Formats: sequence, structure tokens, C-alpha cells
Amino acid sequence: MESKYTDYPLKVISGEIPACSYVKQACKRYLSFFDKYYFDTDAVDRVVNFCSHLKHFTGKSNGKPFVLSDFQFWIVCSIYGFKDKDGLRVCKNVYIELARKNGKSFFAAALALYGLIADKENGAEVELVANSAKQAGILFKMCSTLCEGIDRKKKFFKRYRDQIKFDKTKSFLQVLSTDLNNNDGWNSSVFVVDEYHSAPNSGMYDVLKSSQGMREQPLAIVITTAGFNLFGVCYQMRKTYTEILAGLKEDDTVFAAIYTLDEDDDWKDPKNFIKSNPNLNVTVKEQYLLE
Repeated sequence: MESKYTDYPLKVISGEIPACSYVKQACKRYLSFFDKYYFDTDAVDRVVNFCSHLKHFTGKSNGKPFVLSDFQFWIVCSIYGFKDKDGLRVCKNVYIELARKNGKSFFAAALALYGLIADKENGAEVELVANSAKQAGILFKMCSTLCEGIDRKKKFFKRYRDQIKFDKTKSFLQVLSTDLNNNDGWNSSVFVVDEYHSAPNSGMYDVLKSSQGMREQPLAIVITTAGFNLFGVCYQMRKTYTEILAGLKEDDTVFAAIYTLDEDDDWKDPKNFIKSNPNLNVTVKEQYLLE
């Protein structure tokens, strides 16, 4: 196995990259999967290559290609790399928690667009979900702008107020919010829930998850900052996933990356900032930007 697929988790486990106990557990679990499943390097490289064709459109990075940082590359490996005996993805449920300003929305938009365009799924249906129409619209606008960047002549995508169609594979991406009442009848292949920590209940997640029953390689992606509601649906999901990371429960379809401080950490100590802000350790590796 080439080192680039194991570089980040090995550095986390060794302590070279500071990380909380949850991320260390996730890295150890990731490495153990190599003994249980086939690791499809081509599938991982396909996602990385796709991301490299997306262009940043704000600030000093405007016009530059999206190159995955080390922790994002590891997440992509974890989601798309492991295959079962039938050649299907093992991972179906994703939970990513990290602090603000770590590129979570751009990363989520990239994974959503991959599900729409490049996941080899004819008739793909991708949903972007948030807790209000305004919040959901932010992620959708990002996807729409990225589509414009790769299709300036508007040959491949039809972009509407709340939907993007990719007619080549009869696929579409749409935006939904929990404050709408028309959330039935879907056949989701991929859905991305943004800021799940503020979700009032699990209704939208449950509806979309149940809609994936006929899909062979469905993905449910939750990407969120930390919340304070210890009785909310996000915290309950988080609790279940931390038990999986600790080995108290078993579910190989789950991938969880929880970037946070450990219980005894001093939140004012700069050396601990990286534990909830993994982009502080960004090292853009040229081998990740595939031709």
C-alpha cells in the first residue's frame, strides 16, 4: 500500500500530528480495515482528481484548484476507498465534526457534486439539507458557483433556483430545508446535512435515509460544528458514533471524524487548537493533485 493512503493516520497515531482521542481511534480503525476489506486506490484517486478540477472562487485562493489537505484526503480514503466482496462501498454513513473556518462547506459541496457528476450512478439524486431555507441556500449557491466554474458554456448543467440538473446521467441535485413541508417521495443516492447540531429533530434525516433503500452505494453525510444541546439528535448520533470508535459497538458502514479537544485540554493553549481545527496543519502534497 502506497504511503500516501496511510500517511495521515500513522502521523496522528504516532503523535506527530496532534489529535484528540476520537480522531486517534478513527485512524486506528481505518488502518484495521485494510485487513478486512479491499482498498480501491482508483476509487480514491478518482475523487481527488475530480476535486482538483473545482476552483476556489473567493479571497486569495480565487481561481486556484481545490487540493485536498491531509485530513480531507484521509476522509476521502475512508469514505470511498474500502469495498466489500461485491465491490461496493463499505461506508454509507458519515459524520464529520470540526470547528468553523476549516473549509467544511466547500468540502461538503465537492462531495455533493461528486455524487451528482462522477459517482457512476445513473439517475443520481443528491440532496443538500439544512435547518432553514437560508442556511441550505448557502451550500446550494456554492455548488452552483462551482458548476459554473467547470461549465462556463453551460453545456452540461441546467441550474435553477433550487435545483441543478445533469442530463448526461439523468441526475439532479436539489436543496431542502427542515422548515419546508414537501420532503417526501425522494430516492436519494447522496445527501449532505449541514450544521446538524441545530436540527430540531431527526425527521428530515430519517426520511432521506429511508429513501436510500434501493440504492446500492448510498451515502448519508453529516458535516457540522460542535453544538451545546446534549439532548439533541446530533449529540445522540455523535454519542453512538463515539461508541463505535471506542469499539463498544460495531458498524463498519459508519465513518466518524470528530475534531475536538480532549476533556483535560486547555482550550486557551495554542498547541491544542489543531485538535478542533485540522486545517492548521495543512500541508498541500503534490502527490494528492493527480493528473
